[in-house]
Amino acid sequence: MITRRHLRTKVMQALYAQQLDPTDNLKVGESWIIKSSQDFHLLYITLLDLFGELHACGHQLYMKNTKKHLAPTRNEINPKFFSNQALKALMENSKLQMLRNKHKLKYWKNHDEYVRLIWDTITESDVYHAYLADEDTSLEKDTAFLVALFTDVIAPFDRLPEFIEEANISWMDDIPLVNTIVRNSLKRIDSSNAVIAHLYKDEEDQKFSLELFRKVALNKTELQNEIIGRTPNWDPERIADLDFTLLLMALAELLYFPSIPVNVTINEYLEIAKEYATPKSSMFINGVLDKLLKDLSTQNRIRKNVRGMQ
Repeated sequence: MITRRHLRTKVMQALYAQQLDPTDNLKVGESWIIKSSQDFHLLYITLLDLFGELHACGHQLYMKNTKKHLAPTRNEINPKFFSNQALKALMENSKLQMLRNKHKLKYWKNHDEYVRLIWDTITESDVYHAYLADEDTSLEKDTAFLVALFTDVIAPFDRLPEFIEEANISWMDDIPLVNTIVRNSLKRIDSSNAVIAHLYKDEEDQKFSLELFRKVALNKTELQNEIIGRTPNWDPERIADLDFTLLLMALAELLYFPSIPVNVTINEYLEIAKEYATPKSSMFINGVLDKLLKDLSTQNRIRKNVRGMQ
C-alpha cells in the first residue's frame, strides 16, 4: 500500500537528517525509516477508525435529542446515517478490528473534541443532506455517500491538520497519499480486501527502503565523487543539501538496483524534487542525471536485467 515513491521520500528524509547531523551509526536512520513507514499505516488505520467514532458521537447526540423531544432543525440528526450499510461493513470489518486492537488506538478518544467538530461539520454539509433526502438505501448508494463524505467533508476539514500535528507530526507528509488509499478502501468496502492489513505490497518493497539507505550511506564518498566530477559549472558547496541527497539516491539506484528501470528512477526523483525541493531543483537534477546516465552508459557501468531495462 505504501508506494515506492513514498518509501524514497522516507529515505531522503533520513539521509538529509544524517547529512545535517553526520553519524556513522546507520541504525539511527534505519530505525527512523522503519518507524516512519509504520506510522504511515497507522495514519491509514486511524482515519478509517474515525468513522466508528463519528457513528458513536452522532448516535449519542441522536439519543439525547430524542429524549429531549427537540424541535426538528436543518441539522437534525437522522437515524438513516446509523443504518448506512457501508458504514456498518467498515465498523464490523475484522481486519480493521484486529489492527485497532493491535495498535490500541486511542487517538480519537484522546482528542474527542475533533470528533465532535467533524460530526458538526458533517451535519451542516450538503453531502449529508443530499444523502438524507435520497430514498435509495442500497449498498451502492451508501458506499458512494461514505466516499463523498470523506472526500468532500472530512479530508478537507480545516482543523484536521491540527489534530494530525498533535497526534503524530510525521503524518503531515503522509496525509495526501493516505487520503487516497482511504478513499479506495471505502469504495470497495464490501470486498474482503477493503482494509489493507499490511504496509508493504510485497517482500521486495519491504526491503527496498533500507537497502537504498544503506547503499547511499555506505558508498557516499564514491557516489559524491561521481556527481562532483560531472558538475564542472557547480561548486559542490553551492549545491543545495536536499538536491545533493536526491542525486546520491538516484545514482545509487542506477548503479546498484538492476531490477529498477532507468526511466523509473529518473522520473521518480524529478517528481520528488518538484514536491520537496526548490522550483529550479528538478531542472538541475535532470541535467546532472542526464550527464551521469550518458557517461555511465558509455562506460557500460549501468547494468539492468531484462525487467530493469523495460
